[in-house]
Amino acid sequence: MSKTIIDRPLYQIVNYIYAFLVTNFYFLLLMSPFIFFFYAAEFTVKNILIYYITLIPFGPALAALLKTMDKLVADKMIQPSKDYWSYFAKNLKIALKYWLIQWTIIVILIIDIYYANLHFPMLSPFFLFLMVVCIVIMCYAFPILTKFEVKIKNLLVVSIYAIFRFLKTTLLNVSTIVAFGIIFYAYPSILILFFMSLICFFIMYNMQTVFKQLEHQFTKNDDRE
Repeated sequence: MSKTIIDRPLYQIVNYIYAFLVTNFYFLLLMSPFIFFFYAAEFTVKNILIYYITLIPFGPALAALLKTMDKLVADKMIQPSKDYWSYFAKNLKIALKYWLIQWTIIVILIIDIYYANLHFPMLSPFFLFLMVVCIVIMCYAFPILTKFEVKIKNLLVVSIYAIFRFLKTTLLNVSTIVAFGIIFYAYPSILILFFMSLICFFIMYNMQTVFKQLEHQFTKNDDRE
């Protein structure tokens, strides 16, 4: 039986590339204030308030991208424009609330690291460790908040639980972020943002088993209640 055009490998490859490009464009559009100041103002503690404000859209933009990529993983086809903005609106409140909390903590830690390096160098590794912990928690928190309806407190608890419960997935996702972080550190450029859709796709692909087990756990807890 002959394959239809949508079943052909070439069509599927083009569809994926199109989905990555369009959704990444919308992500970059939301990140445009940060991109502008990245080139206009040096990333220093003196300019930290500017970066704090311009990166506020990052949380909702990332949540929308993650959820869109989750649909692409599951359905192998999406409507990039419709799906991205639909998920952006749907997850805006929870994603913004969570991101403001985490981003505020990270900015405080950046300032702590700066002043620790000046006055108490021995404290710098401790603050850096706390920052890494925040980033690792976000590796689960953002995907989970796009998949389930959870409160902020429960989101943090479930994310911390998932870090240790699904250690293999944790290592895969963290290694992905670290790899891109190293590239960005070695070759500082805004170009790293052009790969965000691909990074999100890989993260959500790795998270599928985690989602199934968490859904099963949530369902079992609801039955008990």
